[in-house]
Amino acid sequence: MMRTRGLSWVLGAAALLILGGAARADDGEGPMRPHTEVGAIPIALSGYFWTDVGYMQRQNARAGQYDSDAAYAQGRFVLAAEYYAELSDLFAHSKVELIGFVNEFTKSQFEAHVLDAWVMFGQRLWDVQIGRFLAWEVYHRGQGIELFTAEEAGALGGPSLAWLELTRGYRNESGQLAVHLYPWRFLSFELAGVYGQESNQNNYGVRPVVDLHLGGFQMMGGFEYLTQQPQTSADKVEVTSMGFAGKLQYAFPYVTVGANVGWASVDYTDIQGLTDSDKTYDKLSVGGFADVDFGLGSVGLGFHYTRQENEQDEVNTHQQMFASYLHRLPVDGLSLKLVYGFALARIEDNDVGASWENTMHSVRLRVAYDFR
Repeated sequence: MMRTRGLSWVLGAAALLILGGAARADDGEGPMRPHTEVGAIPIALSGYFWTDVGYMQRQNARAGQYDSDAAYAQGRFVLAAEYYAELSDLFAHSKVELIGFVNEFTKSQFEAHVLDAWVMFGQRLWDVQIGRFLAWEVYHRGQGIELFTAEEAGALGGPSLAWLELTRGYRNESGQLAVHLYPWRFLSFELAGVYGQESNQNNYGVRPVVDLHLGGFQMMGGFEYLTQQPQTSADKVEVTSMGFAGKLQYAFPYVTVGANVGWASVDYTDIQGLTDSDKTYDKLSVGGFADVDFGLGSVGLGFHYTRQENEQDEVNTHQQMFASYLHRLPVDGLSLKLVYGFALARIEDNDVGASWENTMHSVRLRVAYDFR
């Protein structure tokens, strides 16, 4: 079985051979697309770097669980190479992102060393993308809750946000396909999906999203469906997930505010072919964020609440909030961001007839340099 990353390289190479030549800039109609200038090596290089130096304190109230204080430093350097070419009204665009981890020894065991690897082809009003990538974000968590951070994890045992992430991308093995439509400047569509194996299961997923822009107003909505089916007749573990999310956002001259809602439902069949009532649940997330920009600085605030109830009638809730300050340094693309996060999780266990609350406090400083 050919991995999706290998397929992306093959398709990318084919695009270079078929559509090679000098690229030209977008003509101003429709969405802007990356392009390369005429040169000896028509490959555009870009990337970014970030590192977090932080401290996380978790207080766990359940008997047998211990409080923890963690000092951590993490980060990544991402180097991207892209090629873009046009032939008549067609274009081809291929990209790969290679990662270097700040804490390389530990991360190399768990995360891929290729972030994006895809090829895209199409016209001004449509395109098709295949490979490894992130689909459009619908539920926006704000500038303080980012991927791979303590603020994202929250308090121990708290249910994760329902933010339409199961079929968004970066799965361990499954590949992705997306079709984009741009019928008008203010309206666009994405039909994305995942396909392939992962952990001895076959993944099949679909994720339609619509994005409406009218001046400073933005409204996004999406739905996802993912089924994970066993590959062998001896394995009966099957997981089916579905959900939706929506966002309303308005950008004023110096302030951007937004509100989100997300819902997810998971049906889990165990190895005996029976419904696992602990892992079969519905959850609802609601939240909002605000960004205040002034000159070289930006203040971010956010709050999100998630309620999850499984078939054992256990109700778990999770509150996640943050306050952040971003300062842009004089060097273009270089910035500092200080983030404080707090989370409160309320956990129920009907088997022992008990409930408890766990908390999380975190603070981190991010140094970021974007040279895209």
